[in-house]
Amino acid sequence: MKKLSVMLAVALAAGTLAGCGDKPSNPVDTSTTPDTIQESTPAPTQEPEEQGDELAAGTTFDSVADFNTEEGQSGVWQYYFSGDNGETYDACGSYDEYPDASVRGWHPWEGSYIGVGFNDNVEGFLELNTDGVSTDWSNQMGVLAFEAPASGKYVITAKVWNPWSQACDAFTFKKEDGTVVLSVDMAEIIDNYAYVQPTDVQMEKGEKLYIYCNSTDSSWVSAYIGCTMVYEPTDDSVYTVPEVEAREIPGVDPDFAQEAAYNAYQNFDKEDAEGANGVWLYASTTDGSTFVPTVEYRETDYDADEWFSEDGTGIGQVGYLEGEYLELNTPGSGATMMALGFKAPADGTYNFSGYVFNPYSQSADKFYAVQNGEQKAEIDIAEYTSKPNEYSFEAEMSEGDVLYFYCPSTTEGGWVSAYISVFVNEAE
Repeated sequence: MKKLSVMLAVALAAGTLAGCGDKPSNPVDTSTTPDTIQESTPAPTQEPEEQGDELAAGTTFDSVADFNTEEGQSGVWQYYFSGDNGETYDACGSYDEYPDASVRGWHPWEGSYIGVGFNDNVEGFLELNTDGVSTDWSNQMGVLAFEAPASGKYVITAKVWNPWSQACDAFTFKKEDGTVVLSVDMAEIIDNYAYVQPTDVQMEKGEKLYIYCNSTDSSWVSAYIGCTMVYEPTDDSVYTVPEVEAREIPGVDPDFAQEAAYNAYQNFDKEDAEGANGVWLYASTTDGSTFVPTVEYRETDYDADEWFSEDGTGIGQVGYLEGEYLELNTPGSGATMMALGFKAPADGTYNFSGYVFNPYSQSADKFYAVQNGEQKAEIDIAEYTSKPNEYSFEAEMSEGDVLYFYCPSTTEGGWVSAYISVFVNEAE
């Protein structure tokens, strides 16, 4: 991939970006990802040098290196949450480590995934989580805060990222008095991180600067930031924007317009789950050998039109992911997995092709295709978080045979929303 050092516009004239842009984190498993995104972790900030009662010019405070695991509201970096889009803030009261999801950090209360902390798979950044638009306290968002240890000018430098292509608003930097110092549009910062244009902010001792990134709809968002604050810089080097390192992105650009005799997305059947109206079936399985038809079709209030299993797991079309994919859910390893079936309309050899996608970088390794207990294909999905993986295979089928696709979770309690498109043609 070419070097990335493009300047991106932001919402305020005060702030621009340099970089490149084209889950879950997920509200159930909070964006754990099998493919570790390597970013260097900065060395801890040195203790500030004092000159009498004044802070030494050039002192730098780093939100990642100086992350405070002991006290959430003590020191220069502090951790809050807001339910009214940054109008008011409450202290995060619980520091938790969730090894099943590779996340650790400050949360409003024990068991919550909202807050500020680390995702082990996205190194060099803090993860700020929100469970939807935070306007009336029905949803909350994590807020990072910087409390000025001395009065004077600080320079904000930061790198930001929306790697799961989620419905993010801007990264907002707001002073206690409500002044927005910097606003960085996160919509296109997907394929790689970007640097914020260094921005001056005048602060009084003890004054706070709040930093957050809200959702633009009901969806979960995990936004990433590595922020530094430089006190009274001693030279202009702090204003130099670093070059973004290139990132190789696995996957292909999908072509959903290809011709197919049968198309799983376009022929999605909302009337019958057992193939009465066509070739597609919607079922669940716990072992990949026995498949049980779904029991209910619903159009939900979270933009998902899906068939649901007896225990409430869904398969179907969603409006929160661009592209012609069906969503197949599973709530964790060993739990009910949703399955998409193709029932052969006649004897013959069929070519199956399409794409699988793991946009929220969840705990899934492969899609499996099975027919009459025999595995026909396994399709890698783990690393395909920015672009989908392409697949193709053939299967000989008798009339009425069913070939099922399903995608297990690899983590107990780790929710997976895996995505698949399927095009079927008779083999030549």
